[in-house]
Amino acid sequence: MPDRLEAAQQKAGNVFGTVHGPLLPQVICDHGEGVYLFDQEGKRYLDFSGGPHVVSIGHGDPRVRDAMMEQMKKVSFFFRGFWLNEPLLALAERIIEVSPSNLTMCQFCNSGSEANETAIKVARQYHVENGNPEKHMVISRWQSYHGMTLGALSASGHTGRRLKFNPLLHQWPKIGSPLCYRCPYDTTYPGCEIRCARALDEIINQVGAQYVSAFIAESIGGAGTACMVPVPEYYPMIREICDKHDVLFIDDEIICGFGRTGKWFGIEHWGVQPDIITSAKGMTGGYTPMAVAIIDRKIGEVFTEKGASFIHGFTMEGNPVSATACLTVIDIIEKEGLVERSARLGEYFFKKGREKLSGHPVVGDIRGKGLLMGIELVKDKATKEPFDPTLRAANRFQRIAMDKGCMGYPTTGVDNGVRGDTFLVSPPFIITEGEIDAAFDMLDDALGDFEKEFL
Repeated sequence: MPDRLEAAQQKAGNVFGTVHGPLLPQVICDHGEGVYLFDQEGKRYLDFSGGPHVVSIGHGDPRVRDAMMEQMKKVSFFFRGFWLNEPLLALAERIIEVSPSNLTMCQFCNSGSEANETAIKVARQYHVENGNPEKHMVISRWQSYHGMTLGALSASGHTGRRLKFNPLLHQWPKIGSPLCYRCPYDTTYPGCEIRCARALDEIINQVGAQYVSAFIAESIGGAGTACMVPVPEYYPMIREICDKHDVLFIDDEIICGFGRTGKWFGIEHWGVQPDIITSAKGMTGGYTPMAVAIIDRKIGEVFTEKGASFIHGFTMEGNPVSATACLTVIDIIEKEGLVERSARLGEYFFKKGREKLSGHPVVGDIRGKGLLMGIELVKDKATKEPFDPTLRAANRFQRIAMDKGCMGYPTTGVDNGVRGDTFLVSPPFIITEGEIDAAFDMLDDALGDFEKEFL
């Protein structure tokens, strides 16, 4: 083992999450170029996970670096409570331009967890100001993931991430996810009559609509459901149910936002307008932390009519350097047509992925949209039986794939929260067809090695 790697691994004990996290990194990342990452020994890895789901325009783009440097030469930080922020004002305008037409205001923060916390609080205060102070519950879905802070984790239905913190969490109601491969209601589409959407109406009635503030859902599933894509009827029904009960619909676009699925926001595939969109990750391409909650005009009008301030904020939110980075990334995405490219290339991405991987006996399902793909790993393809959770099969597959030179993201819990291994891939939007071919070749090879070990 090289001396510097050994020294770094010894020092890793000083970073709590490094030695106590789920993946336990063993390699030092030295630099990135385009769709590739390089370790300190010069080995190249194709970043097929994009961060995960973060790197939209690729690594090391000098346009973002130079824009951030120019802003830092002027000023890196000032408190937004005292000063207007020119890059942030421009950014809010640009985000509103690409958002659904009913969303006309932005509240900035620093991470996806913070964005979802923000949306939960906006929804709560909206109802208070609107004369409905009893509305406080946030309904969500099992096998969902909305963040690690306590409010966002309360809304999350990812069992493994909740388990040790349950006493600290709000025990808000949850419904089954619209994952046809593992339908929580044991039905089959279309004869199911979209039971997974009707469940929202049922649970609102059961707990009392007067107590329900919002429903939060990822437009296309993330870590908890491995890129689950709901059926066409699902979100129109959800929108109708929310309107019926005066419940706000919060659309979590932390992963899907800013082009990942071939639309600016994933929810646009269903033609539905949410009341709040949250986004993070790809909006700055990974060059700096930033997130946003994009808010319906009707919410702002209530705050304005009541003369109410939103009682919320973070010190570093919307700082000018992060705002400049995000503006530059949006410029690149727009000028290079990368949202449209994600849609076009996504067709090739899924065609090639299914050709290369679906024949493997451990690949139960391949799902997703655009440049967002989930691969579910199973012990028995015919019965969909998952691997024993103690085997940590997804993490083991990630190690094998990384050794081959391909980065992906392993997740667990897709089967009732406690079982089920999946592997997510979501490359930068600039990836080429040849690089997609190379990545799936590596994953094909890695699956062969995985099967020798696990079957």
